[in-house]
Amino acid sequence: MTSGETEQQSTRAEQTAAAAGRGVAFIAAAKAYFMVAGYVIYFRLPRLLKTAARWGNYLLVVRLTSFIDNCIVTGTIQGVSHFTAHGSHDANAVKAAALRVQLFLGGLVAVAYFLFAPLIAQAERDPSLTPFYRLAAGIVCCYAFYAVFVGSLNGLRQFGRQATLDVVFATLRAAMILGAAAAGLGVFGAIGGFVAAAFVILCVSAIWVGLPGRSKTPFPAGQIWGYMPVLLVYNFFLNAMMNTDLFLLKRLVADLIAGSDQAAHALTAAEESSRWAGYYGTAQTLAFIPYQAILAVTFVIFPLISRSTFEKDSAATRRYVHQTLRLSLIFVASVATVLIANPAAVIGVPYQVDYRIGAQSLEILSAGMICFSIFTIINTMLNGAGRKWQAVALSFATFCVGAVANWWAISSATSAEAALARAAWATTASYGFGALLAGVALFRSFSALFPLLTLLRVVVACVVATLVGRFIPEVSRVVTLAECVGVMLVYYLVLVAIGELRRSDIDKILGVFLRRKKKGS
Repeated sequence: MTSGETEQQSTRAEQTAAAAGRGVAFIAAAKAYFMVAGYVIYFRLPRLLKTAARWGNYLLVVRLTSFIDNCIVTGTIQGVSHFTAHGSHDANAVKAAALRVQLFLGGLVAVAYFLFAPLIAQAERDPSLTPFYRLAAGIVCCYAFYAVFVGSLNGLRQFGRQATLDVVFATLRAAMILGAAAAGLGVFGAIGGFVAAAFVILCVSAIWVGLPGRSKTPFPAGQIWGYMPVLLVYNFFLNAMMNTDLFLLKRLVADLIAGSDQAAHALTAAEESSRWAGYYGTAQTLAFIPYQAILAVTFVIFPLISRSTFEKDSAATRRYVHQTLRLSLIFVASVATVLIANPAAVIGVPYQVDYRIGAQSLEILSAGMICFSIFTIINTMLNGAGRKWQAVALSFATFCVGAVANWWAISSATSAEAALARAAWATTASYGFGALLAGVALFRSFSALFPLLTLLRVVVACVVATLVGRFIPEVSRVVTLAECVGVMLVYYLVLVAIGELRRSDIDKILGVFLRRKKKGS
């Protein structure tokens, strides 16, 4: 290869990286907005619904619906994007095939969700949930078709339009859910607002992206069916890991409260278990903040690992793996430390006083979320390297351990309050188990070790920052927010002091989004 060809190849690589960087920035910004808008709902809706029991019912329905949606939507977006980006297929033909797939997949799942709603509610020991689950079937249906249009934009690399749809939908969802609840329509109205937002964004996406017309070269829907199963199975177990504790808590606490005379106390048990599910779900929602914040990393690392493994560049792969895990661990632990330092005060900022019952659960789950975030990133690396079934096996094993641990821990609790803490411990233990398994798989796949020295230094920084946070008295919400900033600042200062965090690390993080060229490289 001549020097001129080498220079052209380098220029093309830089242009590709720049385009990818812009795409990542667009999508990451939209996902950040989506996350913030989602937490506006989670912070405001409990007050509008007025009771923890109603809030618990909303959480149970939306979590199960999101669990189903995430499996279908992720597989659909990636499948449509994959074949659209391939270049040899007409984008409209792929879109048409995907819509046909969703008539069977999304449509049948939504119908099944509607029909089996009474059985789902009965499994949760609360028949009053039936109309809520049935209404939520509309969300499943709309999401399934909406994912086709998003996947088409992603495959065409129209990241700006994709990000715009995300932002519009997040805004509509928050406005319609909170608006319905503020109008006094309760849980049914809030879920109805969610359905309405999903239907509106489906119509908007169909008009803006365009319905598929006739294509001279039809795309076989069977290729999409063949691509999606592994993604669906993986996302099923990943989302099950995130929700099993809440669903088991609702059911087993109802049994605990009902006691031996279940028939006489069924209504009370259902309402009370929903209240405790609301407390636990609130702690869980806050604990998920570190994981939500780190999701943008997956948009960066997936293509890098895919490219380096395809080119059989083992040195580059190990470098990506080490740096991604190291920086991800540092960042996610900084957010988790803020929640661990003073969980009751943090809950008290957006929620009423009684929700502080979940403070201990928040403290425990926040530590577990560090493990879960690392687990997810390692699985993203495995998927990017083409080891999809290995990621499925890890998720399945971790889900099984979590389900068994939660069932034993919650069912052996002597009170509802104790059940909250025991569920958090069981979930955190399962996430730790999953992270350990993933670390072993990481070494076997890439010959890359987990950054253990970084882990040790992060633990030191977490402990110091947490101790500082515990010494600050709770005065007001404003002081608590200032304390959160202070705790995070102490965490990073400790990492700088012990030599873990360097200026080069900050430049690398900024470089992803600002597309800075490294001097001398």
